[in-house]
Amino acid sequence: MTLLPGEVVLIRIGFHEASGGKIRPAVVLLDTGDDDFVAAPITSRLRTSDFEVTIQDWRAVGLNMPSTIRVHKLAVLAKNEIIRRLGSVSETDRAALNSALRRAFSLAGAQ
Repeated sequence: MTLLPGEVVLIRIGFHEASGGKIRPAVVLLDTGDDDFVAAPITSRLRTSDFEVTIQDWRAVGLNMPSTIRVHKLAVLAKNEIIRRLGSVSETDRAALNSALRRAFSLAGAQ
């Protein structure tokens, strides 16, 4: 299975410090063709920060409620944990996501 950048999947994500996990949406950032991919989780807890992107077209993506992409919480996820594909973020949302990624990971000014 090959995933495309901007695609939104529903995936089982394990907890870091406890057993178990949660099923939640995530947006694909990079798939190099192997068994895992890089993604940013999506949450319905709306916050405002330089590292969270509000999804303007959340209904078109297949989400149930207004949501944000948490750019500062990237994860490498296993493709075999994907439950289903939901849709893709719009071009407007993708541009906002790309901008937030540049802000978060810019090495300009790094010591």
